[in-house]
Amino acid sequence: MRMFVQSSYLPRILQNKLNRFTVVARNYSSFDKADDVTSDVPYESSIHKNNKSFTLSKALPSEADVVVIGAGSVGCSTAYHLSKLYGSKVVLLEKDKITSGTTWHTAGILWSYRTSKDETMMQLQTRELISEILPKETGEDAGWLKTGTIGTTKTAESFKDVMQNAIFAKACGVETYPLKAHEINDLHPLLNVNDVYGAVYSPGDGTMDPATYCMAYLKVAQKHGAKVFENCAVVNITTAENDLGQKKVVNVVTDQGTIKTDRVVNCAGAWSPYIGQMIGVRIPQLTFKHAYVVTKSIPGIRNTPIVKDHGSVYIRPQGEALLFGGYEANAHLVESLPKDFAFGLYDLDWDIFDQHTEAAMNRIPAIADVGIRSTVCGPESFTVDGKPNMGESVEVRGFFIGSGFNSGGMMLGGGAGRQLAHWVYHGRPELDLINCDIRRYPVQFTNHNKWLLEKCHENFAKRYSVAYKYDHSLGGRNQRKGTLHEIHASQGALFGCKAGCERPAYYVTNDKGIAQARLNVLEYDFYGNYGYQRHNLYEYHEQVLKDCTYEFPEESHRLIGQECLTCRTSAVLFDSSHMAKYCLTGPDAEKAITRLLSRDMTRYPDGRFVYALMLNKAGGIESDVVCTRIRNNNGEPGYYITGASSAYQFIDSHMQQLIYDESLRCNVENFTEQRAILSLQGPKSASLLQPLIDTFSLDDLKYGDWKGASVAGKPVIVARLSFVGELGFECHCDSKHTKVVYEAIMQDADKHEVRPAGYRALDSLSTEIGFHHWPHTISRGDNPVQARLTKLCDQSRAYLGSEEIYKLREQPLSKKLACFTVDTDVPLYGHEIIWRNDEIVGYLSTADYAYALGCNIGFGYVKLPSISDQLILEGNYKIERMGECYPTKAHISSPFDPSFKRMTGKYSAWEQNMLLSALQNM
Repeated sequence: MRMFVQSSYLPRILQNKLNRFTVVARNYSSFDKADDVTSDVPYESSIHKNNKSFTLSKALPSEADVVVIGAGSVGCSTAYHLSKLYGSKVVLLEKDKITSGTTWHTAGILWSYRTSKDETMMQLQTRELISEILPKETGEDAGWLKTGTIGTTKTAESFKDVMQNAIFAKACGVETYPLKAHEINDLHPLLNVNDVYGAVYSPGDGTMDPATYCMAYLKVAQKHGAKVFENCAVVNITTAENDLGQKKVVNVVTDQGTIKTDRVVNCAGAWSPYIGQMIGVRIPQLTFKHAYVVTKSIPGIRNTPIVKDHGSVYIRPQGEALLFGGYEANAHLVESLPKDFAFGLYDLDWDIFDQHTEAAMNRIPAIADVGIRSTVCGPESFTVDGKPNMGESVEVRGFFIGSGFNSGGMMLGGGAGRQLAHWVYHGRPELDLINCDIRRYPVQFTNHNKWLLEKCHENFAKRYSVAYKYDHSLGGRNQRKGTLHEIHASQGALFGCKAGCERPAYYVTNDKGIAQARLNVLEYDFYGNYGYQRHNLYEYHEQVLKDCTYEFPEESHRLIGQECLTCRTSAVLFDSSHMAKYCLTGPDAEKAITRLLSRDMTRYPDGRFVYALMLNKAGGIESDVVCTRIRNNNGEPGYYITGASSAYQFIDSHMQQLIYDESLRCNVENFTEQRAILSLQGPKSASLLQPLIDTFSLDDLKYGDWKGASVAGKPVIVARLSFVGELGFECHCDSKHTKVVYEAIMQDADKHEVRPAGYRALDSLSTEIGFHHWPHTISRGDNPVQARLTKLCDQSRAYLGSEEIYKLREQPLSKKLACFTVDTDVPLYGHEIIWRNDEIVGYLSTADYAYALGCNIGFGYVKLPSISDQLILEGNYKIERMGECYPTKAHISSPFDPSFKRMTGKYSAWEQNMLLSALQNM
């Protein structure tokens, strides 16, 4: 049986198009399977044919301010927004036809929120563009249909997951409502709710028509002078190097000529890696086949809400029919996507897709009565963490990326294009976008391709799974192991992977601190797919699953508590070798560090670590770092800088950009792998460390001071520093000496009741004392005035961002950081709503359990007009978690040791006895 693709059930881009793709159709009669029939359908790809207000540009310009590559939803939005900034100096290049890549076959769903604020804001910007701005600018409909979404769940756990995201969305201004099962049919009479536990309704969601939507962008862009070219393939991008070897974009070479430009935005979607390869930029994304099917007409389905059935399938109205699809653990990887693949589809694999058919029939039984009208299976690009790749390349200046949208390019595209345009023009996006920034990825993997494949697959496979905060991925592991990895493993470490590095999260030990098992991370088994054997008796994964809960997990809550309270009562040793480490050297090193940091390093003597901020021009916090002056054998100064592992690429890029912009003669050397840091923290830290050092007394070190020493015959730098609010010391040494230094420190550990501790304890302790976590409590979207860090910002000199900070000091604030303590029987994770006097005033940026305080503690920005500390303290507060509100108390700073006496070595005997008693009762 041959079937023609009809305009009533596929996106409008298919109307009157001929000649380029194959659709596999399958009829069902009450879902008795019929034979597959392939129908070759002609497709004339001239999307602009019936748009008289739009004409393609003819002559390729010899130069442009910006060249956008790829005319899909993201590329069209980017060109539209850039045209309002650069006018006629914007060029959009498409190798085939507009939307011919993956945009044309999109499912066209727009949800109002995601799990992060910035992705949520981009989707809200898309909604505003398609529903309001574009229709106003063009005088025509832009392809929007408001339907709302019902997110259904089948278990209490999945409902908590959905509610957690919905509550955060509400804090971001999104309208959401929890529904009980019996309330759902009032909104969607055709839904089966017999197995539904609960649901969330988001009335602002809807569907998008890709052709109409993209053409609306181009019509307006052309009015502003932008030039649009089809059938114009980019064959090369040329670069040039400055005196310091930094590369920048110079030309875009096409099959129709060369365009001189210093800014390129790569919006080529699944083909973006090919563009990156032209200049040696690796774009971490892979392409999988993603499918949906369209049913025959279903009475009563028109204008019903979209359905997102948690853990299984999405279902959206398509006129009188339904469109449904999902994500699976055995999806087909597209290993080599043809460069000339346009308006193309694949045969649908029903053995894979049938799980979605069953799920869709269960949720809307009427589907079984009408059968399938058509199928669509096309390529979609996916990343390792489900976030898009955006921003300027680290390797090549002027090369911007907007790709890897994980099948969400339509819903994110409007906002993403706006942010990319702002990034190109202003040097930064409007939104924070840390979690989408191309610089977020770790580097220096043992096997990059293995990491990419495993992580992308796991992200695809678990896309609709319950997302627990303390779950650990199984793919892409063991790529970066520290020198002490085997020692940590033998001590019972449960490893987590942060910034690509295997790090102990906590230690699984018995009451005597002895490891209960060796929790090895095994080779990724692809969840038993593609011929891989699923691991049996996987001890590591079984331990991880114990933490996959929205309650306090009994075992790990106790173990982490023991590590935290041991730190408060005796001492613990953290392996902090994962931290980013750099050396800034060269003739202009002092000038560069003076411009980079918010504190003047020239005021401090040699041998002093200084905590400072790196700011951008708008005063946003690019990172917080610890810096000290060092000297080479000739006495020439350089600077040793350490920062969070999550800021690894951001710090490097920020320094390189300033050096490039101000033509400074400096070198930035990365010592992250070459140097190790062991951090001994707690009241007994000096007692344990002092016997190993015979050249000076640790008592002589003031906070921030460091001296060179020898530990077990190995050279180390011993610094008095703490990130947990205790008397503590860091030992910096060559990585090849780490094991010797570690064993020397720990040889008398039992005598002093000292133990190793993982990053879960580090996070808890630092949150309890009120220290910042970049990019959570501080980030590019926050400034030091709001974050209560003005003491770190010099007022008498110029540095990057200082002018803006000077202005901000004199202006009324609209938000300010506050601390909240919450006594609940459930954990807080961050993203919970802050209610003040029955009004939403923000959300928790970070939260953890504070074992010394015996309660949850969190930090978040309170948003009020002309906010002050007095206003913060006067309010009546509640924290909303998953729909439940809990009384909370607001503080200006953490109530635990607010004067930081413990860091000076001053301890209260009464308090220490209380903490010791708490430890003994864990």
